[in-house]
Amino acid sequence: MKIAGVLLRWLYGLFYTYIGGSWTLHLLMGRPWITPPEPANAKALTAAFTASGLVDPMIAGTCLVGGLLLLVRRTAPLGIAVLAPLVTGIFLFHLLLSGGWVWGAAHFAILIVLAWLHRSAFRPLWSYQAEGRAAWRGLPASSSGGS
Repeated sequence: MKIAGVLLRWLYGLFYTYIGGSWTLHLLMGRPWITPPEPANAKALTAAFTASGLVDPMIAGTCLVGGLLLLVRRTAPLGIAVLAPLVTGIFLFHLLLSGGWVWGAAHFAILIVLAWLHRSAFRPLWSYQAEGRAAWRGLPASSSGGS
């Protein structure tokens, strides 16, 4: 099972590294990114994002950085955190606008599986400990700021 998790992380990381790198090269060379045929409402949204000049470079950079972070075991949880908003947006876009909900759901499901496999790295986000709070304030661990 551990090998399957590493393989999944690598494939997901390589996919997003490729997409981010390819999209960045397209942007640097001034060539438009090729998109598959979309319904009118989805096309309107992607056209507006592209016309803004801000969203495409942000998406390309997020894909590239998140994908590269996933390739290294130590930084994989950070890569998951970087990619999570983007993949959630991809999921919602495909679910609500493009009709390709299977593609969006697959991206989202793989991200959830990777987050589950690296759940120990995210545990401090959800647990509160007085020692951690005292250390953050610069106080000794024995005094938690009471009285």
